[in-house]
Amino acid sequence: MKKPSSLYRIKYLAAALLAVYCFAFFRTDSTQESIVRAILLEQDASSWTVGLLYQAPEASADSSEASGEIRFVAAREATLERALASAQETLPQAPNYRLCDFLLLTPGSSWQTLQEYEALVLNQQCGRTAALVQSCGFSCAELSEESEASENILSSLLETVKAAEELSPRLYQQNLTAGLLLPRVSIQDGEASLAEEGAFLTQNGVEKWDQQKTELYRLLTGQGGTRRFWPDGHPLSLGRCTLSVTCLREGEFVLRIDCHTAAGQTPDPKYSRWLAEACQSAVAAFWAEGQDVLGLGACQALRQGPESWLDPAKNACPQVRTDVRFTAFL
Repeated sequence: MKKPSSLYRIKYLAAALLAVYCFAFFRTDSTQESIVRAILLEQDASSWTVGLLYQAPEASADSSEASGEIRFVAAREATLERALASAQETLPQAPNYRLCDFLLLTPGSSWQTLQEYEALVLNQQCGRTAALVQSCGFSCAELSEESEASENILSSLLETVKAAEELSPRLYQQNLTAGLLLPRVSIQDGEASLAEEGAFLTQNGVEKWDQQKTELYRLLTGQGGTRRFWPDGHPLSLGRCTLSVTCLREGEFVLRIDCHTAAGQTPDPKYSRWLAEACQSAVAAFWAEGQDVLGLGACQALRQGPESWLDPAKNACPQVRTDVRFTAFL
């Protein structure tokens, strides 16, 4: 067997030195920056407040999943740009937004809040347009007070917003839809928690939805995760939900929903009938609010032609027959 030539030895040595150099550079670069994990936006008639939930440089060098040494700073100014600049100035190191995955809207925020922040992100790269948007029931000042009283609240908050990833729309989706359903995060007694109710944000403001309306919207729009309902006070947890919509003829559709019930819950026909009726009512109610949650307009246009497109603002809600089928958890 031939020994490796001196040329190969030099190549191996160069590759090893390059790997060591890159690792050292990455570690040095990371430990010299404050890694921003989430941004809080607060807007009123005369000012903006920007809060930065960030990871201390020494804690963020090795893993994006680290949860220790989470800190919070906030600043209030007349404009969003100045508030962000002031908040960044209070950080121990220059901000790094590569792991800024979350945007939290505090009470009083609006559709305009999202638009102005997205414009600033595109102009200054101070965040990500793919950030997940959530609603929080507290102000930046209240979070600052809680963080002084509890050393775990900031880590708890970050873990809670991460747990709601699957339920959260992205910032850029405001350009694709007229409304966003946001998960709601709250803090109490030193802990953060995710509410069962959602907050629906449109250009007209924010509307708090009850638990059933929130879950029906998530089900009908095909969001992942587990859907939880309480028909007649009975717990009904559904996972692996799939939907299909068929246009039978103009103005007539069939909605098929297949779900797995949770472990320990036996599929019961009366609850599948309950869910079918609830979905039919929800489709009509959302249509009356201007939302085609099932994409019925596009479905009919594909079958009947572009001229048959249905618009909630112009057309009455079509007939939708719903068929729900449960499968026991395996």
